[in-house]
Amino acid sequence: MYDNSLGKSDYRSLTVADDTDRDAEAPDEKWRWSSYSDDKGNIGYSRNLYKLQQTTIMYGDTHGRLEMISKGASSTLSFLFVIKGTIDLVDMKKRKIQTLVAGNATSIIDRADVKAKIHPGSSWVAYRVPITTLREYFERLMHRPYFQEQAFAPLHDFRSGSAAALYQTLCYVSEDLANATNSTRDVLTNVYERLLLAKLFMTKPDNVNTLNNLAGRRISPRYLQRAEAFMRENIHNAVTLDNIADAAGCSARALQRMFKEYRDTSPMHVLCEYRLSAAHEAILSGSARNVTDLAIHLQFSNPGRFSSLYRNAYGMSPSAMMRFHEKNT
Repeated sequence: MYDNSLGKSDYRSLTVADDTDRDAEAPDEKWRWSSYSDDKGNIGYSRNLYKLQQTTIMYGDTHGRLEMISKGASSTLSFLFVIKGTIDLVDMKKRKIQTLVAGNATSIIDRADVKAKIHPGSSWVAYRVPITTLREYFERLMHRPYFQEQAFAPLHDFRSGSAAALYQTLCYVSEDLANATNSTRDVLTNVYERLLLAKLFMTKPDNVNTLNNLAGRRISPRYLQRAEAFMRENIHNAVTLDNIADAAGCSARALQRMFKEYRDTSPMHVLCEYRLSAAHEAILSGSARNVTDLAIHLQFSNPGRFSSLYRNAYGMSPSAMMRFHEKNT
C-alpha cells in the first residue's frame, strides 16, 4: 500500500506552501498548477517524483485545494490512483465531470480543455508515460503497429486485478529507487521502466485478449509471411493486391482469407499500417519535415486523408507531431 514516508527518502521532491492563493506553479511543462487555501487557511501541496528513463512516477499530497489545467500538449498519459480524498476530472469542452474517490483509478491525457481539481487532504499516485513511448513499447509487444485508443477505462477499485499489480509495482519501484545509489540507479530505471510498461499494457483487457489470440494461433502460413515481407520492402512503392499475392505465391482471394484468419483484417489495411508506422518513425527520427512530401513518399495520394489516418493512429496530426518532436529534441 501507499506509504507517505517514501517522500522522505525520495531523490527528487517538491513542496509548495506559500502565502498566495493562486499560481503556486510546479515545474511541469504539460500542466498549469494553481494552489488555493481551504476554509481553514491551509495552502500548498507536496509532490515527489521518481524519474525513470522516459516515464515518471509521481506521489502527491494536498493541504489546500489544487487545480491542474492542461496546456493541451496531448503528448503524455497519466495513469492515476487516488489513495485518499477526492479528485474531479473536468472536460471543459464537453462539460463532463468524472469524480474519483479513494480506491478509484483512471487514465488522463493532457488534452486541451482538461482540468483536474484535487480536494484538500487528498493523496494520489500517477504513472506518467509519453504517448510515443507507450505506443512504441506496445508495438514491440504486439509485433505490429498499435492503433488502439490510448486511454484506459476507469476502475472503481484498483486494489484487485491487473491494476493492483501495476500499483504495487509502482510502490516497490519507488521505494527501491529512493534507496538506490547513483551507480545503480541508471540500471534500475531502465529495467523498472520496461517492467512498469508491461504492467500497464496488461491493465488493458483488449491487449491481453490480443496477446492470447496471437499465442493461440498456429504459425502463420509461409504465403502470409512472404506477403508481409514484400509489403515491408515496398512501403514506398505503389503496389496492388495482385502484386502482393504474386509475391506470396497464391491467389488474391486465398491471401485475403489468410489475412482475415491470422490478422483479423485485409492485406491492404496491414500495408497501410506499415506505411503509417514508417511515417511515424520518419517524424521521430527528424527525417520528415513536410507532411505532403511524406504522404506522397509513402504512396498516400491524398495528404489530407493521410493526416486523418495518422491522427487516428497516433493521437496527433503529423504536422503537430513534427512540431512537438522539434520542440523536444
